[in-house]
Amino acid sequence: MTERTVPEGLSDERGLLDGWLEYYRATLLAKCEGLSGEQLVARSCEPSPMSLLGLVRHMTEMERVYGHRLADRDIGLLYCTDEDEEGDFEGATAAGASADLETFRQHCARTREVMAAYELGDTFRKTTSRTLRWFYLYLIKEYARHLGHADLLRERIDGVTGE
Repeated sequence: MTERTVPEGLSDERGLLDGWLEYYRATLLAKCEGLSGEQLVARSCEPSPMSLLGLVRHMTEMERVYGHRLADRDIGLLYCTDEDEEGDFEGATAAGASADLETFRQHCARTREVMAAYELGDTFRKTTSRTLRWFYLYLIKEYARHLGHADLLRERIDGVTGE
């Protein structure tokens, strides 16, 4: 069972940001635990391509773009292309489930490593200047947004509910 820990309420800002990001990563993995590849790719409702594995692949892309791209500036997307902008969702297959989950874990680890090397106020230039704090909050927002989808998907698959 994936262990999840709510961050301490008296942590400093960095501790809270790291803590919530870890909690949300672990929650996504917990929503996938115990399911077969077929269940992980079960779509929410047609015509939406959304599935739990699609969410894992989407969050892998978010970890790449808003996490380790801070250090690996030339890194591109893994699943999405100009020809297939929905490759994170559309390309999810039951046979690829284990590999996709492992890829997600590896990308989370790389993002942790990259973010730990900078201070929250360090600035990065994309189209506008943004601080590391902004990148933390963006990733947290993406997880929070999609974990609601994961809750519904998991409940639809086998009735399991809960945060």
